[in-house]
Order: sequence, then structure tokens, then C-alpha cells
Amino acid sequence: MAIVDPSRLLASLCAEPRESEWLEFKLNRFVPEDVGRYVSGLANSAMLAGQERAYLIFGVEDDTHEVVGTQVRLKEEKVGEQLFEQWLSRLLEPRINLEFVAFEHEGRLVEMIAIDPGYIRPVRFKSEPFVRVNSVQQPLRDFPERERALWAITSRYSFEQGIAATHLDKRDILERFDCDELFSTLGLRRLSPASVFDQLMMEGLIVDDRQGGYDVTNFLAIVAAKKLTEFPLLSRKAPRVITYSEPNKMSGVDDVTGERGYGVTFQRLLRYILDRVPHKEVIVHGVRTKRFTIPEIAIREFVANALIHQDLTSVGDGPRIEIFPDKIRITNPGRPLISPDRFIDAPSRSRNEKLAGLMRRLGFCEERGSGVDRAVEAIETAALPPPQLPGSRRLYRRYDLRRETVRRNVERGANSGLLSARPTSVRSRVHDEQRKPSSSPRAF
Repeated sequence: MAIVDPSRLLASLCAEPRESEWLEFKLNRFVPEDVGRYVSGLANSAMLAGQERAYLIFGVEDDTHEVVGTQVRLKEEKVGEQLFEQWLSRLLEPRINLEFVAFEHEGRLVEMIAIDPGYIRPVRFKSEPFVRVNSVQQPLRDFPERERALWAITSRYSFEQGIAATHLDKRDILERFDCDELFSTLGLRRLSPASVFDQLMMEGLIVDDRQGGYDVTNFLAIVAAKKLTEFPLLSRKAPRVITYSEPNKMSGVDDVTGERGYGVTFQRLLRYILDRVPHKEVIVHGVRTKRFTIPEIAIREFVANALIHQDLTSVGDGPRIEIFPDKIRITNPGRPLISPDRFIDAPSRSRNEKLAGLMRRLGFCEERGSGVDRAVEAIETAALPPPQLPGSRRLYRRYDLRRETVRRNVERGANSGLLSARPTSVRSRVHDEQRKPSSSPRAF
């Protein structure tokens, strides 16, 4: 959350009924050690209270919340020969984002420190964590139940909760995110403009920044962005589909990277892939029907799995679908959370729980751990080779779905116990029909 209108933010904070565990007002008393303890306590208490930020403000009466101004100059204060801001950052663990803002409000100087929580573990000052209890600073060790709760919360923090864009107005959000299609797919049609933003807030997709705007989470960007490239942390997470004319990577004929969020593009992505998968036409009850050489349900389940269960914190790579004449290879970043030996019967588990939950509600997955089971069943029914699954130690996951059936023949002249796996001719089994790649450079 960036502070773009500090006076408006101050007015919002002064409207709070009282100081709280994530909000502290002060006048002129500045003691570096005390401020360090306050920062630790406010950061940890903001995490417990579910607040995006905590605030320490100089120049406001704590009883009346009247803005009277301060003589403190945080940017100029020193501890020994070191600037206070650098001294404080050095003594906090883990390093957290602190925003120091000095501004005038109605002609009076106000100094503000905006404090981000420590999302990975409790924040310590000089190796000691603090917490606020009824707006009073206390060592965290004296409140073991709060310490346990804080560790539990930090361990559940996810990439989806991070901020993708700050201080957007309603018009910006509607222009940059396909909220109408997202809610329509969820079955929420004809929402009024006010209801759209109420729903976005309720789903945790946006956050009120207390300055007349909204911060957009990575969650909204990954599911509904019209252009993922506008968001640096997500610019490489759009699915990439590469089509080859031969069973090797030297024969690429089509390479397209999507632009839109997964929740509003999944159906387009699936159609785009199926358009490039070899298929034949059969007549069923007098109706001409497509039959793909790799079952559609297997492609759907593995593509959904790759999108939902990838490691979104991995930098520089994203989901990739490669279509060869003889197989489809699906790759995504991140070690498997479940041993590949247990993919078929293991319960559902995801490193991106919010994304998985919303994709289930959109109808793109089941979140029951049955996706791989369903895909393997379809592959077995089609008498295809089993999918090749990743090893548990790889930093990425790769699934190979093959279209050849395998015919085992005993090699003449060899030992009778040896079998040779030899693929049958693709042309002898099926007359393939494959559409030409879409002329659109951005098909999904």
C-alpha cells in the first residue's frame, strides 16, 4: 500500500474511535529504543488483527485525536552517527517495509511511519518480539497464546494476499480487470456498480487503502486481469502454448503467450489447446463428433492442475503447454507438494488455496484430489500409455500425455524373456485432422 494522500489517510485514522493494537498517536516524545519496540509491537498486532498496515503517528493527541503538530523530524533524527531510519531498519528482523512520511495537515506538521507486518514470522526489535495488548506495549513472550496465533497466521500467508497495484479508483479497476466476466461465471449476474466493489472486497480481491482508492491483490490480478504483463510479479505467469510439427523442439510452428487472468481465460485456453491437438471425426447417433487422440478430460485436468498448483513466487517462469504430434507436455514451476507416487489417491492439497477455491467455484476444478484420478481413468479407457509424472525433487513439474499405443513384440533371435516396446504407426491408427493455428496473436 503506497501513501499517496497522507492528509486523507490521517483523517481516516483520526476517525477511529480510539487508539488500537495497530494504531498509535504521539506528540513530541521521541526515544529511538521506544520507537523500535513500538514498530515491532504494531507490526505483530496488525498481523493478528488482519490489518494490511500499522501506523505510528507523531503530531496527534491520543485522547481527542486532534491534530496539533509535532517537533519530531524523523528523517533528520540520528542515533549516534547513523540516521534513525537506517538504524531502525538494521535492528528489525525480518526486514519489513517501513514508509516514513512527513506532511502538513491544516498547517501543522505530522510525521507518520506506516508499518507492514512481518508476513513470514513475528517482527523482532533487537532480537525481542513485542505485541500490543489493549494499546499497551508488551513482550510477546509474556503472551504465549498470541505468539502461537501469530506463528499460525504468518505460516498461512500466501502470495495471493500480496499487493499487485496500489491506489486504483473504481474506474481503473473496471478498465483493467474483467470483473463482469468473472462474476458472470460465478453466477453473479447484473450486479450494480456498488455491488461489484462490495463483492470484490468480500472476496479479498481488493483492499480499501483509506485514501479514497483501492489496493488490488495478486489474487484479483491472477484470476481477472486483462493484461497480466501490467503487473511485474505476474508478468511471466500467463500460460504459454507452443505447437511443434515434429516430435522434437526444433520444429516449432506456433508460440503464443496468453494475456488474461486464469479465471476469465481458462475456457479460451482449453479451446485454443484442443484446436491444435490431433483429432478425428466420428458419427455418434447420426451426429458428427470430434474425438481427440488424447482425451479432452485428461488435457483439462492436467492444465488446470498446472495453473492452480504452481509456485507463484517462482521468478522468471510460468505454466507452459507444448503440443507435439505424439504427445502433450505440461510444465509448471514448483516442487510437488505430494509425492508423485501418491498423485492418484492423495487428498487435495494446494499451495495457492485462495486460487484453488475460486477456480472450484468457477467450475474449473473440484478441489477433491480427484483430478489426476479422473485424467488417468480417461487415459486408461482410451488404451493410451500412462502419463509421465515428475520426480519429487525437481524444482518444476512436468506431465507428458502421450497419444501412441504401445505394441509389444518378442524380438526374434533374442532371449524369450525380453520384450521390445514399439509404437504403432500414427497414420495407421487414425486419420488426424488438425486446425490451422489461429491467426490471432493473442488467442486467450
